[in-house]
Amino acid sequence: MSENNPAQTILESTATTALAEYDLPGPLYVAPIRVLNNSVHEVIAGDGSRYALRVHRPGARCSDHTLAELTFLADVHARLASERITVPTPVPAADGRLLVSLTLPQETTSDAHVEAHCDLLTWVDGKVRRPGSGLGARGVYQLGRALAQLHHVAENYAPAMGFTLPTWDAAGMFTAERSPYNSGPIGEFLRGEDLALFQEVAEQTAAVFSALGNGGESFGLIHNDFILGNCHTVRRRPYSWDVGVLDFDDCGWGHYLYDLAPVMGNLSDYAHFEELKRAFLTGYRIVRPLPEDLETHLPVLMAARHASQCLWAAGLARRPGVQELDTTAHITYRMAEVRRCLALGRR
Repeated sequence: MSENNPAQTILESTATTALAEYDLPGPLYVAPIRVLNNSVHEVIAGDGSRYALRVHRPGARCSDHTLAELTFLADVHARLASERITVPTPVPAADGRLLVSLTLPQETTSDAHVEAHCDLLTWVDGKVRRPGSGLGARGVYQLGRALAQLHHVAENYAPAMGFTLPTWDAAGMFTAERSPYNSGPIGEFLRGEDLALFQEVAEQTAAVFSALGNGGESFGLIHNDFILGNCHTVRRRPYSWDVGVLDFDDCGWGHYLYDLAPVMGNLSDYAHFEELKRAFLTGYRIVRPLPEDLETHLPVLMAARHASQCLWAAGLARRPGVQELDTTAHITYRMAEVRRCLALGRR
């Protein structure tokens, strides 16, 4: 692939440069996995151990946020493992740093001196399963339990001074000036009825968040991208599942209830959504309280998730580097999903 794709060659070269900062036994096998917010590579060391290397796209995320994410994962992974939930664990560089900075090759940007930061994480085993391809009600139950365990750990987490993450309140989700996605004006991508609907969802979301309040039982550190694609499941016994949760790139401060919205949106694609929803919420409630009346907010929050992703797509389109997203098509899809999710609340 890299022989025919100069940009990919540059990414692979950058990954190799970054890996030189880590004390891994060779020879190293390195293969690109994905390029979106960052360039993710699979790394297999000479002793067979596997890792994920992330080279963060300049402008996508500040290094303080990434460092806070890594600190959180380092602090809580053992507690989650005791509940059979695996999360990536940061691997320090040879000098002990969790984050490594490097200068990108000039070909990746018009600026010859752009710094990027990267990190190395342990590999999360398992595979992504979906309804109809290995994920039934029992597995969905375990996903609900896993998210509740994440929230339970977050509730009891006391970060050190200097720990900083973005805030996913209504302003952060829908206002270009406050968006952690650094999106720029959304009017370039949304117009007319779509823009009006986007603003309507922003207002409804702000009202829901206001009703939920910012107390410790409602508001805290959330994953913010808990989707089926970020959950790896391993069936250990006929009726028992271990869950791996990855991709904490967007973690931040927000409402725990909102953290249910991304995966609820995934599950709502299937005809037996109500059964899957009950299984997920039952698994969640095994660990954390979730008053039934709060379920009425889920359609709006599911719509909010899709609408806020329009800002994510806009931010990605404005950043330098390899582009693997059709921004217009993605935003069209997201706004169609906004309408579908809002319709669920009118049934």
